[in-house]
Amino acid sequence: MADAAKAREVADGVVQVYLPLPMKPTIINVYLVRAGATWTLIDTGMNTADSVAAFRGVLDEIGITPTAITRLVSTHHHIDHYGTSGPYRELTHAGVYLHPLEAERATSMAHLPGENAGYLRANGVPDVPPERQLPSPASFFGTWYAPATPDYLLGDEDDIPLGDGRSLHVIWTPGHTPGHCCLLLEPGGILFVGDHLLPKITPHVGLWPGGPENPLGDFLASHEKIQKCDARLVCPAHGPIYEDHRRRARQLIDFHRVRKLAMLEEIRRRPLTAFEVALAVFAISADNRFQVMAATVETLAHLELLRREGRALRTERDGVARYHGK
Repeated sequence: MADAAKAREVADGVVQVYLPLPMKPTIINVYLVRAGATWTLIDTGMNTADSVAAFRGVLDEIGITPTAITRLVSTHHHIDHYGTSGPYRELTHAGVYLHPLEAERATSMAHLPGENAGYLRANGVPDVPPERQLPSPASFFGTWYAPATPDYLLGDEDDIPLGDGRSLHVIWTPGHTPGHCCLLLEPGGILFVGDHLLPKITPHVGLWPGGPENPLGDFLASHEKIQKCDARLVCPAHGPIYEDHRRRARQLIDFHRVRKLAMLEEIRRRPLTAFEVALAVFAISADNRFQVMAATVETLAHLELLRREGRALRTERDGVARYHGK
Protein backbone atom coordinates (compact mmCIF):
# COMPACT_ATOMS: atom_id res chain seq x y z
CA MET A 1 0.00 0.00 0.00
CA ALA A 2 1.12 3.60 -0.55
CA ASP A 3 2.28 5.72 2.36
CA ALA A 4 -0.47 7.87 3.86
CA ALA A 5 -0.70 10.58 6.48
CA LYS A 6 -1.70 8.21 9.25
CA ALA A 7 -0.49 4.75 8.13
CA ARG A 8 2.24 3.02 6.16
CA GLU A 9 3.25 -0.53 5.37
CA VAL A 10 6.60 -1.18 7.05
CA ALA A 11 6.99 -4.85 6.12
CA ASP A 12 4.95 -7.38 4.20
CA GLY A 13 1.52 -7.38 5.81
CA VAL A 14 2.58 -5.10 8.69
CA VAL A 15 1.00 -1.63 8.80
CA GLN A 16 2.14 1.06 11.22
CA VAL A 17 -0.76 3.31 12.24
CA TYR A 18 -0.18 6.72 13.84
CA LEU A 19 -2.86 7.65 16.37
CA PRO A 20 -3.08 11.01 18.16
CA LEU A 21 -2.72 11.40 21.93
CA PRO A 22 -4.00 14.40 23.91
CA MET A 23 -0.69 14.64 25.85
CA LYS A 24 3.03 14.09 25.37
CA PRO A 25 4.07 12.00 23.58
CA THR A 26 1.47 13.18 21.07
CA ILE A 27 1.51 10.06 18.88
CA ILE A 28 1.29 6.34 19.54
CA ASN A 29 2.17 3.76 16.92
CA VAL A 30 -0.19 0.80 16.79
CA TYR A 31 0.26 -2.01 14.30
CA LEU A 32 -1.98 -4.08 12.05
CA VAL A 33 -0.62 -7.49 11.07
CA ARG A 34 -2.20 -9.42 8.17
CA ALA A 35 -2.45 -13.20 8.08
CA GLY A 36 -4.46 -14.41 5.12
CA ALA A 37 -7.83 -12.66 5.21
CA THR A 38 -7.62 -11.63 8.88
CA TRP A 39 -5.78 -8.95 10.81
CA THR A 40 -4.35 -8.57 14.32
CA LEU A 41 -4.18 -5.18 16.04
CA ILE A 42 -1.23 -4.66 18.39
CA ASP A 43 -2.09 -1.97 20.97
CA THR A 44 -5.16 0.25 20.62
CA GLY A 45 -4.54 3.90 21.38
CA MET A 46 -6.67 5.98 23.75
CA ASN A 47 -10.44 6.11 23.65
CA THR A 48 -10.66 9.67 22.37
CA ALA A 49 -12.83 10.85 19.49
CA ASP A 50 -9.74 11.89 17.49
CA SER A 51 -7.99 8.56 17.96
CA VAL A 52 -11.04 6.46 17.09
CA ALA A 53 -11.77 8.60 14.02
CA ALA A 54 -8.15 8.29 12.85
CA PHE A 55 -8.22 4.53 13.27
CA ARG A 56 -11.53 4.12 11.46
CA GLY A 57 -10.17 6.31 8.67
CA VAL A 58 -7.14 4.06 8.26
CA LEU A 59 -9.34 0.96 8.08
CA ASP A 60 -11.40 2.61 5.34
CA GLU A 61 -8.27 3.69 3.47
CA ILE A 62 -6.74 0.23 3.53
CA GLY A 63 -10.05 -1.50 2.90
CA ILE A 64 -10.25 -3.47 6.15
CA THR A 65 -13.69 -4.20 7.52
CA PRO A 66 -13.68 -4.09 11.34
CA THR A 67 -14.70 -7.75 11.63
CA ALA A 68 -11.58 -8.75 9.67
CA ILE A 69 -9.65 -7.84 12.83
CA THR A 70 -9.84 -11.05 14.85
CA ARG A 71 -7.29 -10.33 17.61
CA LEU A 72 -6.48 -7.34 19.82
CA VAL A 73 -3.11 -7.95 21.49
CA SER A 74 -1.80 -5.32 23.91
CA THR A 75 1.75 -5.04 25.18
CA HIS A 76 0.55 -3.61 28.52
CA HIS A 77 -2.39 -1.97 30.26
CA HIS A 78 -1.51 1.73 29.99
CA ILE A 79 -4.21 4.00 28.62
CA ASP A 80 -2.54 4.62 25.26
CA HIS A 81 -2.02 0.88 24.69
CA TYR A 82 -5.25 -0.59 26.06
CA GLY A 83 -7.62 2.33 26.41
CA THR A 84 -9.84 1.47 23.44
CA SER A 85 -9.80 -2.30 23.88
CA GLY A 86 -13.41 -2.33 25.13
CA PRO A 87 -14.98 -0.33 22.27
CA TYR A 88 -12.80 -2.04 19.66
CA ARG A 89 -13.84 -5.48 20.87
CA GLU A 90 -17.45 -4.42 20.43
CA LEU A 91 -16.63 -3.07 16.97
CA THR A 92 -14.61 -6.05 15.73
CA HIS A 93 -15.78 -8.98 17.90
CA ALA A 94 -12.07 -9.81 18.22
CA GLY A 95 -10.48 -11.80 21.02
CA VAL A 96 -8.52 -9.62 23.46
CA TYR A 97 -5.06 -10.69 24.70
CA LEU A 98 -3.23 -9.27 27.74
CA HIS A 99 -0.81 -10.49 30.40
CA PRO A 100 -2.60 -11.37 33.70
CA LEU A 101 -0.59 -8.83 35.72
CA GLU A 102 -1.73 -6.16 33.29
CA ALA A 103 -5.32 -7.36 33.44
CA GLU A 104 -5.26 -6.88 37.22
CA ARG A 105 -4.01 -3.34 36.84
CA ALA A 106 -6.50 -2.47 34.12
CA THR A 107 -9.29 -3.56 36.46
CA SER A 108 -7.89 -1.70 39.47
CA MET A 109 -7.33 1.54 37.54
CA ALA A 110 -10.86 2.68 38.36
CA HIS A 111 -10.12 2.42 42.10
CA LEU A 112 -6.62 3.90 42.31
CA PRO A 113 -6.12 7.04 44.41
CA GLY A 114 -4.60 10.17 42.98
CA GLU A 115 -1.07 10.88 44.13
CA ASN A 116 -1.04 8.68 47.28
CA ALA A 117 0.02 11.55 49.52
CA GLY A 118 1.08 9.26 52.38
CA TYR A 119 3.53 7.35 50.17
CA LEU A 120 5.01 10.56 48.80
CA ARG A 121 5.23 12.11 52.28
CA ALA A 122 7.12 9.04 53.55
CA ASN A 123 9.69 9.66 50.81
CA GLY A 124 10.21 13.34 51.54
CA VAL A 125 7.71 15.02 49.23
CA PRO A 126 6.15 18.08 50.91
CA ASP A 127 2.40 18.07 51.42
CA VAL A 128 0.20 20.37 49.37
CA PRO A 129 -3.43 21.40 49.86
CA PRO A 130 -6.01 18.93 48.50
CA GLU A 131 -6.82 21.19 45.57
CA ARG A 132 -3.21 20.91 44.37
CA GLN A 133 -3.01 17.14 44.69
CA LEU A 134 -3.19 15.02 41.59
CA PRO A 135 -6.61 13.55 40.74
CA SER A 136 -7.26 9.84 40.57
CA PRO A 137 -6.65 8.17 37.18
CA ALA A 138 -10.37 7.46 36.82
CA SER A 139 -11.37 11.09 37.29
CA PHE A 140 -8.52 12.40 35.12
CA PHE A 141 -8.91 10.02 32.19
CA GLY A 142 -12.67 9.56 32.34
CA THR A 143 -13.96 7.89 29.17
CA TRP A 144 -10.49 7.91 27.60
CA TYR A 145 -9.84 4.58 29.32
CA ALA A 146 -12.34 1.88 28.39
CA PRO A 147 -10.53 -1.42 28.97
CA ALA A 148 -11.92 -4.81 28.01
CA THR A 149 -11.75 -7.87 30.21
CA PRO A 150 -9.25 -9.98 28.26
CA ASP A 151 -10.38 -13.21 26.65
CA TYR A 152 -6.88 -14.69 26.64
CA LEU A 153 -4.06 -14.21 29.15
CA LEU A 154 -0.56 -13.99 27.75
CA GLY A 155 2.29 -16.04 29.19
CA ASP A 156 6.02 -15.88 28.63
CA GLU A 157 7.08 -17.88 25.55
CA ASP A 158 3.48 -18.34 24.38
CA ASP A 159 2.86 -18.49 20.65
CA ILE A 160 -0.27 -16.90 19.20
CA PRO A 161 -1.08 -18.49 15.82
CA LEU A 162 -2.35 -15.87 13.39
CA GLY A 163 -2.89 -18.08 10.35
CA ASP A 164 -1.17 -18.27 6.97
CA GLY A 165 1.96 -19.60 8.71
CA ARG A 166 2.38 -16.52 10.89
CA SER A 167 2.50 -16.33 14.69
CA LEU A 168 3.34 -13.92 17.49
CA HIS A 169 5.86 -15.18 20.02
CA VAL A 170 5.33 -13.62 23.47
CA ILE A 171 8.36 -12.35 25.40
CA TRP A 172 7.53 -11.23 28.95
CA THR A 173 9.54 -8.06 29.68
CA PRO A 174 8.57 -6.70 33.12
CA GLY A 175 9.91 -3.37 34.30
CA HIS A 176 7.98 -0.49 32.73
CA THR A 177 4.94 -2.39 33.99
CA PRO A 178 4.89 -5.78 35.74
CA GLY A 179 3.28 -7.67 32.86
CA HIS A 180 4.69 -5.83 29.87
CA CYS A 181 5.21 -8.12 26.87
CA CYS A 182 7.08 -7.78 23.59
CA LEU A 183 5.82 -9.70 20.57
CA LEU A 184 7.98 -11.28 17.86
CA LEU A 185 6.29 -11.88 14.51
CA GLU A 186 7.51 -15.12 12.98
CA PRO A 187 8.61 -15.74 10.34
CA GLY A 188 10.06 -12.36 9.51
CA GLY A 189 11.67 -11.26 12.77
CA ILE A 190 9.49 -8.19 13.35
CA LEU A 191 9.69 -7.24 17.04
CA PHE A 192 6.84 -5.19 18.54
CA VAL A 193 8.28 -3.72 21.73
CA GLY A 194 5.52 -1.51 23.17
CA ASP A 195 7.27 0.86 25.59
CA HIS A 196 10.13 -1.50 26.47
CA LEU A 197 12.66 -0.48 23.82
CA LEU A 198 11.82 3.03 22.69
CA PRO A 199 14.38 4.50 20.27
CA LYS A 200 14.53 8.03 21.71
CA ILE A 201 12.74 7.94 25.06
CA THR A 202 13.83 6.22 28.25
CA PRO A 203 10.72 4.38 29.52
CA HIS A 204 9.48 5.28 32.97
CA VAL A 205 10.32 2.69 35.64
CA GLY A 206 8.95 3.55 39.07
CA LEU A 207 8.61 1.93 42.48
CA TRP A 208 4.87 2.31 43.03
CA PRO A 209 2.97 1.25 46.16
CA GLY A 210 1.53 -2.21 45.69
CA GLY A 211 3.81 -2.94 42.73
CA PRO A 212 6.90 -5.14 42.34
CA GLU A 213 9.64 -4.57 44.91
CA ASN A 214 12.46 -4.25 42.37
CA PRO A 215 11.07 -2.84 39.12
CA LEU A 216 14.37 -1.47 37.86
CA GLY A 217 16.05 -4.81 38.44
CA ASP A 218 13.22 -6.41 36.47
CA PHE A 219 13.62 -3.83 33.70
CA LEU A 220 17.35 -4.40 33.36
CA ALA A 221 16.94 -8.18 33.39
CA SER A 222 14.31 -7.84 30.65
CA HIS A 223 16.82 -5.95 28.52
CA GLU A 224 19.35 -8.73 28.94
CA LYS A 225 16.62 -11.20 28.01
CA ILE A 226 15.40 -9.37 24.90
CA GLN A 227 18.89 -9.43 23.44
CA LYS A 228 18.62 -13.22 23.11
CA CYS A 229 15.90 -13.01 20.47
CA ASP A 230 16.63 -12.50 16.78
CA ALA A 231 14.86 -9.58 15.13
CA ARG A 232 15.54 -7.63 11.98
CA LEU A 233 13.10 -4.77 12.58
CA VAL A 234 11.95 -3.11 15.82
CA CYS A 235 8.47 -1.55 15.98
CA PRO A 236 8.09 0.71 19.04
CA ALA A 237 4.96 2.39 20.38
CA HIS A 238 6.60 5.82 20.28
CA GLY A 239 9.24 7.01 17.84
CA PRO A 240 10.55 5.65 14.55
CA ILE A 241 10.99 2.02 13.57
CA TYR A 242 14.62 0.97 13.81
CA GLU A 243 17.05 -1.95 13.61
CA ASP A 244 19.43 -3.52 16.13
CA HIS A 245 17.40 -3.98 19.30
CA ARG A 246 20.47 -5.35 21.06
CA ARG A 247 22.32 -2.05 20.69
CA ARG A 248 19.35 -0.10 22.08
CA ALA A 249 18.98 -2.54 24.98
CA ARG A 250 22.64 -2.06 25.88
CA GLN A 251 22.20 1.72 25.70
CA LEU A 252 19.29 1.61 28.15
CA ILE A 253 21.18 -0.67 30.54
CA ASP A 254 24.11 1.75 30.48
CA PHE A 255 21.82 4.76 30.92
CA HIS A 256 20.47 3.38 34.18
CA ARG A 257 23.95 2.37 35.35
CA VAL A 258 25.05 5.99 34.96
CA ARG A 259 21.90 7.30 36.63
CA LYS A 260 22.39 4.96 39.59
CA LEU A 261 25.95 6.23 39.99
CA ALA A 262 24.73 9.84 39.93
CA MET A 263 22.25 9.06 42.70
CA LEU A 264 24.85 7.14 44.67
CA GLU A 265 27.15 10.16 44.52
CA GLU A 266 24.37 12.33 45.97
CA ILE A 267 23.63 10.05 48.92
CA ARG A 268 27.32 9.55 49.68
CA ARG A 269 27.54 13.26 50.50
CA ARG A 270 24.74 13.10 53.08
CA PRO A 271 21.57 11.11 53.78
CA LEU A 272 18.74 12.19 51.46
CA THR A 273 15.11 11.38 50.82
CA ALA A 274 14.08 10.08 47.43
CA PHE A 275 12.48 13.46 46.73
CA GLU A 276 15.73 15.30 47.48
CA VAL A 277 17.67 12.96 45.21
CA ALA A 278 15.08 13.43 42.46
CA LEU A 279 15.46 17.22 42.64
CA ALA A 280 19.23 16.84 42.31
CA VAL A 281 19.22 14.35 39.42
CA PHE A 282 16.10 15.11 37.37
CA ALA A 283 15.32 18.37 35.59
CA ILE A 284 11.97 18.88 37.31
CA SER A 285 10.06 21.72 38.89
CA ALA A 286 9.18 21.26 42.55
CA ASP A 287 5.89 23.04 41.77
CA ASN A 288 4.86 20.53 39.08
CA ARG A 289 3.10 17.83 41.08
CA PHE A 290 3.08 15.25 38.27
CA GLN A 291 6.81 15.68 37.63
CA VAL A 292 7.49 15.42 41.35
CA MET A 293 5.53 12.17 41.70
CA ALA A 294 6.98 10.53 38.58
CA ALA A 295 10.57 11.52 39.39
CA THR A 296 10.28 10.45 43.04
CA VAL A 297 9.01 6.95 42.29
CA GLU A 298 11.61 6.52 39.53
CA THR A 299 14.32 7.65 41.96
CA LEU A 300 13.02 5.13 44.48
CA ALA A 301 13.42 2.35 41.91
CA HIS A 302 17.10 3.27 41.52
CA LEU A 303 17.76 3.74 45.24
CA GLU A 304 16.15 0.42 46.15
CA LEU A 305 18.26 -1.36 43.54
CA LEU A 306 21.36 0.28 45.03
CA ARG A 307 20.24 -0.98 48.44
CA ARG A 308 19.80 -4.52 47.10
CA GLU A 309 23.27 -4.31 45.59
CA GLY A 310 24.68 -3.43 49.02
CA ARG A 311 25.67 0.09 48.00
CA ALA A 312 23.06 2.01 50.00
CA LEU A 313 21.28 1.89 53.33
CA ARG A 314 17.73 2.98 54.08
CA THR A 315 16.81 4.46 57.45
CA GLU A 316 13.59 5.97 58.73
CA ARG A 317 13.04 8.84 61.13
CA ASP A 318 9.76 10.54 61.99
CA GLY A 319 8.04 8.49 59.30
CA VAL A 320 10.36 9.67 56.50
CA ALA A 321 12.86 7.38 54.71
CA ARG A 322 16.36 8.49 53.87
CA TYR A 323 19.09 6.77 51.89
CA HIS A 324 22.79 6.67 52.77
CA GLY A 325 25.46 5.75 50.23
CA LYS A 326 28.28 3.36 51.04
